[in-house]
Amino acid sequence: MKPSYKTNRLSVFEAFITPQESKPLTATAKLLSPKVVESLPSNFKNINSLSDAEGWYNNMLSESRLFRVNLADTDTIIGFVFVFVEDDIDAHIGYLLGESYWKKGYATELLQGLIDFVINESKWTKLIAGVDTRNKVSSKLLLKLGFAEQKNEDKEMLFYDYLLPQPQT
Repeated sequence: MKPSYKTNRLSVFEAFITPQESKPLTATAKLLSPKVVESLPSNFKNINSLSDAEGWYNNMLSESRLFRVNLADTDTIIGFVFVFVEDDIDAHIGYLLGESYWKKGYATELLQGLIDFVINESKWTKLIAGVDTRNKVSSKLLLKLGFAEQKNEDKEMLFYDYLLPQPQT
């Protein structure tokens, strides 16, 4: 299967795979550790079995475009990217990486690759990322990649926008 996009160290595949395949489900159960999901919504928590992982996987596929993140040219799944498209132009994004892949530059590479991919492959005008206020690392990363913090009244979440370049007419 050809990846949706690649970076130097990552291959990212849109998850058209059926959840009956055990590899993504086993990886999901391992990746969604308590520390990884600490600041994520409740539907990411308590994924402790293949059955839980299948429920999570099916839910994510029904609500968003789900991408699995592999180390380049391997079958090692290290994370996921989720894209929920609102009104066909604004895309809400989220991502997670397994704990053992933190602090190695993978998140920067993953999100820069996503930005490059959607600039070339979509009609979206904006990427929107929501981050728990306690997740300083993700907030810094989004700012570094050119996202701008948006004003909002929510005391627990910060929101960032990335305006995508539009084709000249």
